Amino acid sequence: MNTTQTHQGNICEGKRKHSEMMDTCSINNHEEEEDSFVRIVPHHTEMMTACSSGNHALILSLLNDATSKDSSGITRRLLASQQDPTTGKSPLMLAAAIGHLHICQTLLEEGAPWNALDRFGKCAGSYATENEHWEVVNLLVEYGTRAELILGASIRLERQLNSFGSAALSGVMEGKKDDKSTGVDSTNVCHQPCTKPDYLIQTKVRYDAANTLLLDDDNDAVMMEWERPLMEAHASFLAGNAHSGTDTTPSIRKRVLNIGFGLGIIDTAIQSYNPSLHVIVEAHPTVYNKMLRDGWDQKENVRICFGRWQDELPKLIAEGIVFDGIFYDTYGEHFTDLEDFHALMVHCLARPNGFYSFFNGLAPDNLFFHGVACNCIKMQLSHLGLDTEFLPCDIQVDEKVWDGVRRKYWHGRDTYYLPLITWKK
Repeated sequence: MNTTQTHQGNICEGKRKHSEMMDTCSINNHEEEEDSFVRIVPHHTEMMTACSSGNHALILSLLNDATSKDSSGITRRLLASQQDPTTGKSPLMLAAAIGHLHICQTLLEEGAPWNALDRFGKCAGSYATENEHWEVVNLLVEYGTRAELILGASIRLERQLNSFGSAALSGVMEGKKDDKSTGVDSTNVCHQPCTKPDYLIQTKVRYDAANTLLLDDDNDAVMMEWERPLMEAHASFLAGNAHSGTDTTPSIRKRVLNIGFGLGIIDTAIQSYNPSLHVIVEAHPTVYNKMLRDGWDQKENVRICFGRWQDELPKLIAEGIVFDGIFYDTYGEHFTDLEDFHALMVHCLARPNGFYSFFNGLAPDNLFFHGVACNCIKMQLSHLGLDTEFLPCDIQVDEKVWDGVRRKYWHGRDTYYLPLITWKK
């Protein structure tokens, strides 16, 4: 199902929607397409050539010269970061492509955005990865992770302020709905926010006849059948014995918690392992009624908690229930909701052998951004005492499955990185 939205400039988001980092970083390109004149900073060509050839001395000279002519530092920053109006390539992308670590370090220190995208949808990290310049890759991941964590903390603070009634921040908190203020084209589906705060109250959802697709009012997919092999893989760790290297039914029946029912794919897989307790938290009334019609409430080992996990999980914790496996896969939530879930989840994850996982749709349209997002989550979970590894799983998604779906939430990659989270030893 669709989980945390990818808001402007932050990639630490979850399932379903594409990363809106791409929206933010491509705004300048979008504006350039509409503007017949793009002001190029002086010595831009020389800077690009120096980055392509690895001439670090010339780059430093150009930057110092820019400072001497503009004490504000604006020209210097533009020189380090301005993208080519035709290709969209930046000085950092060119330096990353040839693997010049020190030039990349200089440009980043001068304010070059690590996450800028060219007209081919590639960032500096993409070029470094393609050319196997791993020191540069590590540098960009470090900068990207630091930037995302700082931005995430800033957005969390703004959301908290907004919760105290600051109406002035409401546009920022819900995906910047006022598109005119952001410069984002609101008519382009790729530029629209993915967080849907009114999903449970105002949004209707509908199943197709074959129960292979769940759509909301906007024809965005809440869940799709192609996810089945991934969900089965998650279930094998959470409820089965996959972590021990055997597919046999475990001798000990496990207690499993799933947040978000959707099509019921992972819950069906969990049931195949005959857990001793299977708790499902589902908040949408249409989905909940479908569960009742399908008889999930009649299963002796199933307990359905109808409501938001924010309300239901504290109740389960208060009851003293602990789970051997926990899975999170919600729809339309913000990445800070995922962080909040993690902070609560640790109070009901069995020690020392409990397993936690979530649907990993972080930044699905850019592999490098995906890696940075995964690193951010790994660091956040580490502070809670958890170890995280990402297991590669093969996945093939036929492009035809997106017919009738407004926007894709998986973009042609054939590897899914399954998060497997355990307590630190």
